[in-house]
Amino acid sequence: MLSRVANSIYWMSRYLERVENYSRFVSVNINLSYDLPDTISRQWTLLLEAAHDKEMYQSLYGENEDQNKIIDFITFDRLNPNSILNMLANARENARTVKETLPKEVWEHLNGFYLDFNKSKKPQIENLLPFYEKIKQKCQLFNGMMDGTLSRNEAHYFANLGKFIERADKTSRFLDIGYFNFSAVSDEKQVNPQDLLIWSSVLKSVSAFNMYRQKYKSLRQDNIIEFLIKDRDFPRAIHHSIKKAEYALYRLSGARPQDSYTNAAEKSMTMLKNLIDFTETQEIIDQGLHNFLNEFQIKNNNIDSEIFKVYFDLEAKF
Repeated sequence: MLSRVANSIYWMSRYLERVENYSRFVSVNINLSYDLPDTISRQWTLLLEAAHDKEMYQSLYGENEDQNKIIDFITFDRLNPNSILNMLANARENARTVKETLPKEVWEHLNGFYLDFNKSKKPQIENLLPFYEKIKQKCQLFNGMMDGTLSRNEAHYFANLGKFIERADKTSRFLDIGYFNFSAVSDEKQVNPQDLLIWSSVLKSVSAFNMYRQKYKSLRQDNIIEFLIKDRDFPRAIHHSIKKAEYALYRLSGARPQDSYTNAAEKSMTMLKNLIDFTETQEIIDQGLHNFLNEFQIKNNNIDSEIFKVYFDLEAKF
């Protein structure tokens, strides 16, 4: 496969996963602003910090922390390169350049998704949650179509590689949003109803609440951290996502993780998976959740750089 084609498929998948996760970010903040207005309404800028877009926002709009302005910036703002609108446009453009590689149904769905969104207007406040839910559903439909209609070839593995690297990154950033206050694990007997509501929202934001309750009897910070970072089976957990990304990466070279790596990208990926695998939950808490997640994000971004050097860089030496 040409590096240009592989790069387009990889980023098409990453952009769509990012669109879904940004929709989840906004949805959970809207829900919490209804239930805990005094706690959440003044902290919308934390979403910008999680997405690393705070400097861009302030350069455009100053210190204005208005909820509606931030929602517009994240969703519709053409001046924000990471707005949902622009990311959808980027995903569509990447798909357009490789239409011959994708199933016809995938291209038609993505093209229609972008065109419908491009002509849509910001809904009224009472319709915001259904609006973002529809975005999530269209992203999930895209993933289902890719899974159900694309042959298990290089295109499939590059798409999965991009999707799961992006998913792991965004789950880590969501856990790192400041108002979830995972800095210390409280005694279960001292947990107040507000904490329970916020922790429930963490799980619901990644559609993990029911799966979490099947595994754990009560809502505890340490269990939530363990579930969303170290669980091997939940699809949006960091460990599961990295494991899936590792599988896709090794399939591209034909190697196997249990044998050995064949390039720097594979080495970095396996080292990161092992870091998550062999770091106990209590060690994460002792180190500090923010510090652990920051280290993870740096290593995850480094994997993306190594993938570029191995597969997309036209000047790379093999």
